[in-house]
Amino acid sequence: MKKDRSNQKLTKADFEKFAYHDTRFYGLFYTKTDNGIKVKIDPKRMKSTVGCTLSDEQTKIINRRRTHYFYPKKSEYYDYCCNMFADRVRDIQNYWEEHYKKLITYANKSIKEPKELIPGNNMLFMQGIAEYDEAVMMSNWENMKNQYEYAEKCFEVVASLYASFIHQMASQIEAVTVLVLSKQNAMHDRFDRNTLYATAVGRDKKVDELPSFKYYDKLYCLWNFIKHNSISTYEKLCSTYPELICENREYEQGLPAFRIVNFSDELILELLSGCDSFFKEYCELVYKENYDEAQWNYGRYFLNMVKEQIEVITNPLGLPWYI
Repeated sequence: MKKDRSNQKLTKADFEKFAYHDTRFYGLFYTKTDNGIKVKIDPKRMKSTVGCTLSDEQTKIINRRRTHYFYPKKSEYYDYCCNMFADRVRDIQNYWEEHYKKLITYANKSIKEPKELIPGNNMLFMQGIAEYDEAVMMSNWENMKNQYEYAEKCFEVVASLYASFIHQMASQIEAVTVLVLSKQNAMHDRFDRNTLYATAVGRDKKVDELPSFKYYDKLYCLWNFIKHNSISTYEKLCSTYPELICENREYEQGLPAFRIVNFSDELILELLSGCDSFFKEYCELVYKENYDEAQWNYGRYFLNMVKEQIEVITNPLGLPWYI
């Protein structure tokens, strides 16, 4: 019978038989699989050779093992659903901060502000037909009308850009939700929010009982109103999140929804931050994933750490591979 060496403990002399460019020298053993890599680690050897500093929480988790070797919980970073959600939300936020917010500012500034009229701009006054007081009154009236039209134009351009970003944000968040649920075999060819809620059946609580669910729900209510421009979606938003509706603006079915929504930079950041928290709570509830642990407890994390150490030894100048 072939001897099982998978849990065989190696001594310092055994490890030093391996070459410096071999991961086994550092206490890391890995094999490639169809789904990524399978890694096992001798924590004591890795700590002494790689010089990695583990946090108290990492050390606590690693020390819970019942074998000599530590086996990371996952193979790859994106084997954690919470990482898939968090990275997508982070990408959306980066796009907002680095590009889209500047686009809104630029679009607003690109609208030419009307020039203030004076009596001298009035042709009737210059021709001697209108009196000075009449010319002043007509100029004031034109100025008020022009300022109103300018403000409306600015509002419409900015509000439509905010609405477009909300639509893009919600669409991308739904896309990554479909991706995660498909990966978990939790859905087939059709998605709605009930599909997401159903994944928590039998868990400690319902999805809508999570502390940050309100931000996810707020995004969907707002998205539905922007998409459908209907009384039903307006009333839903009004009853649940009335702060999102501009004061002193009435709505009639079929009118563009973005004209009465109280958009702001703060709203965008609140929704992104809230959805980020919601999905971390959701993944902890449904998939038993801890986000902090998901940042390191996977095989590729340790393999990359060892490869960086090998690179320091074999290429101390950091020269590119083609030189």
